[in-house]
Amino acid sequence: MAMKNRDSIVPNIDEIDDKLEADIVKHKKRKMKITIISALVFLFIFRGALTYWLKFSIAFPSGHTAEKINIMQEPVQKNYNLAEQKQKTFIYQSLINTNKVKMIPQAHYVLSGRAVAINHDFLFISKFFDSVALYDLGTAWGGMTDKKLYKKYLKVYSLKTELTGARRLHWSWNEGIPYSSDYISSHLSHTHIIPANRNIMAAMLKLKKFEDFKIEGELVDMVYYDKSKNKEFNYHTSLSRKDSDITSRGSGSCETMYVTKVQIGKKIYK
Repeated sequence: MAMKNRDSIVPNIDEIDDKLEADIVKHKKRKMKITIISALVFLFIFRGALTYWLKFSIAFPSGHTAEKINIMQEPVQKNYNLAEQKQKTFIYQSLINTNKVKMIPQAHYVLSGRAVAINHDFLFISKFFDSVALYDLGTAWGGMTDKKLYKKYLKVYSLKTELTGARRLHWSWNEGIPYSSDYISSHLSHTHIIPANRNIMAAMLKLKKFEDFKIEGELVDMVYYDKSKNKEFNYHTSLSRKDSDITSRGSGSCETMYVTKVQIGKKIYK
């Protein structure tokens, strides 16, 4: 009987090693390719968000103060007359796109309080209002700053209705809350923040829920001309803390504020 050569039936170890090494290299290249493609897709999809966070990730304090924030104080408002409004009117450049909006200041405004609702998850819609009012802030002052109220009785949240684009502050309370509905509604506000610059926006993003703050600036009306539609859009700010519905000047009682100064703790941002 003829005997087969042992080398003809036993695979060459070197050949096995070479093939295994080639497979490993091929797998690594495939994995690297998939990783690179995935990263590029991710960057493409979320490029706006990444640019946004990189742009507003760091806030630089402009100074410090020994003044304690008085969260019991009512908002301070000084209305402008028509001549002052005209003199102070300016064109505002969006911080996130090329939109420009006419700002007509209606009053100097100082708001001190406790942040009870924060929302800035609507930034990449191209409509003129969203491109300038980058941040919504629910604020409490006076008796409504008590944190125990929010644990036991009160729920407050800020949201945007995607269907209509409306941005609202919603609140509800349980029976037994030691304040009347009029007091609650007059000591909570919803402010649409238009940051004067990158540093102001970065400072607002540092603010945490139930943290005390003080912001200063102007309540503004806005006018935007849409060239594509050949149409002018107008938006009016509320000028009262007692507005309650869509018939009010602010189309729902919200203040629209051009913010030029922020205090969080002892730090001042401009």
